[in-house]
Amino acid sequence: MFAQIYKYLKENGFDVYSIGQHKGICTNPYIVVKENGESEIAGNSLVNDYVELLIYYPIGKYSELSNYKKSILGVMKYLRGVRRVIEAIPTIIDDDKKAYMTSFTYKKIKTKEGA
Repeated sequence: MFAQIYKYLKENGFDVYSIGQHKGICTNPYIVVKENGESEIAGNSLVNDYVELLIYYPIGKYSELSNYKKSILGVMKYLRGVRRVIEAIPTIIDDDKKAYMTSFTYKKIKTKEGA
């Protein structure tokens, strides 16, 4: 699911990175796509596959962050088979990146490998 979401967000005009890929401070908004593992669905050959979108927005532009988050949610609701499972974490300040940071978590049900 990581590759699917990464490509989808890129195709929809977002600046997207995998974890550890972005270097330096945040001068423009961007999204880091991070795999968050899987959890079994009881009595099934299926698993929930989780991906977290870490959202970074330049410090000093807090009033614009809400619209950026809405644009991400608006695009993600059209990605078939994927749904948001956890509300956004409270916005924090990432001093190293000089950015506001929050995240959304999504899941997709898939067949367990080897099942």
